[in-house]
Amino acid sequence: MSGRAVFELFGEVADRYHRSRPRYPAAVFDRFLQVSGLGAGDPVLEVGMGTGIATEELIRRGLRVTGLDPSPEMMALAQESLGPTGRLRAVTSSFEDWLPDRVRFGAVISAQAWHWVDPEVRYRKSAAVLAPGGWLALIWNRSLGGDPEVGARVDGVYSRLAPELAGLPPGELDLDRSGEIVASGLFRAPRLERFAFELCYDARAYAQLMATQSDHRRLPPSRRRQLLAAIEEVINSSGGSYRVDWESRLYLAQRLESPRVFP
Repeated sequence: MSGRAVFELFGEVADRYHRSRPRYPAAVFDRFLQVSGLGAGDPVLEVGMGTGIATEELIRRGLRVTGLDPSPEMMALAQESLGPTGRLRAVTSSFEDWLPDRVRFGAVISAQAWHWVDPEVRYRKSAAVLAPGGWLALIWNRSLGGDPEVGARVDGVYSRLAPELAGLPPGELDLDRSGEIVASGLFRAPRLERFAFELCYDARAYAQLMATQSDHRRLPPSRRRQLLAAIEEVINSSGGSYRVDWESRLYLAQRLESPRVFP
C-alpha cells in the first residue's frame, strides 16, 4: 500500500482495534475444522494475527499456531491478551519477509488481513509451506449496513465531511476472492460460506470502531476527529444506539496435490 505501512496504520490504535473490532462467530472456526479435518495438536500458520482475535479461537480448539504480524504493538497486545498458552509461536514479521523453517502446516489462515499481503507472494508462499492436502482459510467480517433511519443520517455525515467514503462499506474494498484463488493455479476451487450476526453499538462504540478502519485511518487527523464526533452526535440524537448487520465470510481452498510453487 502507499503511504504509511500497514503495521503503522493499525499499530497506533492497537488497543482500540482489539476492543472495537467484532469477533468472528464460533461457527466459522467449527466449520473450518470440520472441512479441513484438522484437530488438536495440528500446526497452522496465521498470517496477520493482529491482536489475536482469531488466534484465540484457533488455540481454544487445540491447534498449534505460528502467528505472523509486522506490528510490534499489535503483537504485544496479542501476547498479553492470550497469555502463556503453550500453543502459540508469535513472530513479528510480515508474511513476505518471514523465513519458513521445515514445518509444513495443515492450514494457512488469515482473518481480516489477506488483502494486505503482496498478491505476487500470498498464494505461492502459502502453497509452499502447506503440507500435501493442506488448506487455505481466509476470513473477513463485512458490514452489511444497519438500521435504515440511523444509517441514512450517518450517510449524510459522510457526504458532508468525507465524501470520498460516502456510500462505501468501511475499510478495504469488498471483493470476491474466489477468482484469484483459482487463478493462482495452486488451489482447488474454493468454497465460500457465510455466517450472519448483528451487533448494537452506542454512539461512542460505533465511532471507535470506525476509527480503526483503514480508510478512516488515512484521513487527516483533524478531519477524522470531526467526522467521528459528528457520527457520535447523529447516533446520540437518534436514540443513542445503532444496530448493524454483519456477515463473516469464510473461503476454504485445498492445495493441489502437486502445485508448481516456483517458476
